[in-house]
Amino acid sequence: MAEADFMINSDLVKSQLLKEVLLGFPITPDKFAEVFELSKKVPSFQIFIDSIHTFELLESYVASNNETAKVNVYMKVDCGYGRAGAPLDQDETVDLAKRLHDSSSVHFLGIYAHAGHSYASENAESAFEYFQNECNAARAFRDLFAQHGIHIQSISIGATPTVKALLRFMNDKNVAKILDGITEVHAGAYAFLDRQQVSTGLGTFDDVVLSVACRVSSIYPSRGSILIDGGALAFSKDTAPQGGFGQLFTDLDRQEPVAALTKIAQEHGVVANLDDNALSRFEIGKVVYVIPNHCCLTAACHAFYLIIEEGKDTVVDVWVPVKGW
Repeated sequence: MAEADFMINSDLVKSQLLKEVLLGFPITPDKFAEVFELSKKVPSFQIFIDSIHTFELLESYVASNNETAKVNVYMKVDCGYGRAGAPLDQDETVDLAKRLHDSSSVHFLGIYAHAGHSYASENAESAFEYFQNECNAARAFRDLFAQHGIHIQSISIGATPTVKALLRFMNDKNVAKILDGITEVHAGAYAFLDRQQVSTGLGTFDDVVLSVACRVSSIYPSRGSILIDGGALAFSKDTAPQGGFGQLFTDLDRQEPVAALTKIAQEHGVVANLDDNALSRFEIGKVVYVIPNHCCLTAACHAFYLIIEEGKDTVVDVWVPVKGW
């Protein structure tokens, strides 16, 4: 919500560059007042609802506060990830869709899903299979609702691996047929990418634009390891299929990955299993660069981002993210 508030009250909306803002988490009652307030400031402020109980609380809020504006609602559905969203096989799901469709309090946009389970992809083919499965699952919701007289206009699906696979096979597969009925494909980590995304086989470390600059604090020849001043507070403790907590490089050009970040504590990062040749590349105070496992969590750990143009080591801008939620 903090991000939505910042974006909606920024010059992006005033200049009409930003016309739609989606709060990407199922709404809770404590945020209803802010939702309606922000809805008055942007052409389309959109929220998720995935339970009848939440919808009933929203209806009650509207009646109690004499709200006349309609809020835009996507019904969050589960297309296989199992994290959030209404399931296909419950009667309550159809009931919720019908009540959203018939409500005078909301504008029912359609359904929204996220294929987070596609992060398990190991290559483009498997990621594309996840994409096809999500398309089929989304259409199953559409067809189920249509059987009950509920005709939705928007179906939004996607995740970074599936979007990258879609782009990879855009000219090779029967994409038009696969996309039948799908109105939007979205992605999240796509902007930065990270070590986990590299594990899907849909990109390389050269495609990742985010790294964390750390310094070598200590060198331990007897145990073949170094200590850097970046730990869980710099990267998070998310793991990746490759093992470890990040990939360490000695320069921004990323000519050669040195090793994985082996162990982390709150502020400490340990790179182990280094032979004498690898250890010789380090000295106390040397700046090293770590590509994190999960760019989303890592980005949230830091107060600002230094922007460096490709092929250069000069900072051309500083971006300050919105903190909190």
